[in-house]
Amino acid sequence: MEHVYTIVFWVGVIYTLVTFLLGGLFDFIHIGGHIDTHVDTHVDTHIDTQGSGHTLTVFPLKPITIVSFITIFGGVGIMGNHYGLNEMFTFLLALALGLMISFVLYKFIVVPLYKAQNTSAVSQDKLIGMKAIVISPILENGFGVISYIVNGNKYNAPAQHIGKKSILQGEDVIIYEIKNNVFYVQPLNE
Repeated sequence: MEHVYTIVFWVGVIYTLVTFLLGGLFDFIHIGGHIDTHVDTHVDTHIDTQGSGHTLTVFPLKPITIVSFITIFGGVGIMGNHYGLNEMFTFLLALALGLMISFVLYKFIVVPLYKAQNTSAVSQDKLIGMKAIVISPILENGFGVISYIVNGNKYNAPAQHIGKKSILQGEDVIIYEIKNNVFYVQPLNE
């Protein structure tokens, strides 16, 4: 059983290191798009029975909970064997501690992060009519970049003038519409 604990422990450690290093590498070279190392992204919303609105439910089998379980399970198993504890006791202790740590991570890290992500997101419809500023000049028949603030958070987005005209950097604009994640804007002075 010691070999199983060792394999499980090292799989957890290697997965954690690889995802950490790859995440840092991709952040460093600013890869466009989204590279996802997640196994499961199951999020459900359902109507609360008391009629209070939507409730967020996050499926507990996330990579962080799975990897924490297998790493703790393997590590406790290795230590139990090293100290000569009973195999059944070691197995049960490893199982209990792995589940407990995974639950704590899920309860106090995963769920709050999903709630924060859900509350800070704003639908694109609510952005129509908002004021923004051009931070990279919008070229005639081309694109630029605007910056806008929602709920105290600053966001940047690709933008184009609704009439395909140029707009100088630093000019205030109004978001007129959003299509395919491109913000079509119009200067305030028009």
